[in-house]
Amino acid sequence: MDTTEKKKATQKSTRKGQLNTERELAKLYFVGGWSQKNIAEKIGVSAQTVNRWAKDDNWDSLRAAKTISRKELVLKMLQKIDQRLEEGDWTPDEMVKAASAIEKLDKSTNAVTVIEVMTAFNKWIRNRAQYDPELTQATIDTITKYQDTYISEILSSAKIDY
Repeated sequence: MDTTEKKKATQKSTRKGQLNTERELAKLYFVGGWSQKNIAEKIGVSAQTVNRWAKDDNWDSLRAAKTISRKELVLKMLQKIDQRLEEGDWTPDEMVKAASAIEKLDKSTNAVTVIEVMTAFNKWIRNRAQYDPELTQATIDTITKYQDTYISEILSSAKIDY
């Protein structure tokens, strides 16, 4: 490989790393409630790029998971159960699985509980940052990044069948 090819490969690798960083930052903004248009302007990419990233990585689920409460999740599951019962296409086994999932959700610490706690913590830390000089925006962004990574890992391993 000659010098020109090495230089092009290095530039391509650097740009790929930069795009990954921009993509992660865009995800944090999206999960935080920003519009795709505002994210695109802030990051310096097109709105279509942000839209593609959001679809490819299922950001809507992450945003919903950060904002939905356990009570709301149980309610949605109950509505789904009611709909399936009205349609009359549920087997007894499916009903037992749904009831078990709701019982587990109601009684145990799970992804939804973790998300609720982290959401409350994020609100607390943002309020605290108003008078605590050690809590810089960079510190808050780092905390949020690792919270989102943790939540993503929990959600990818969660299995609730209903």
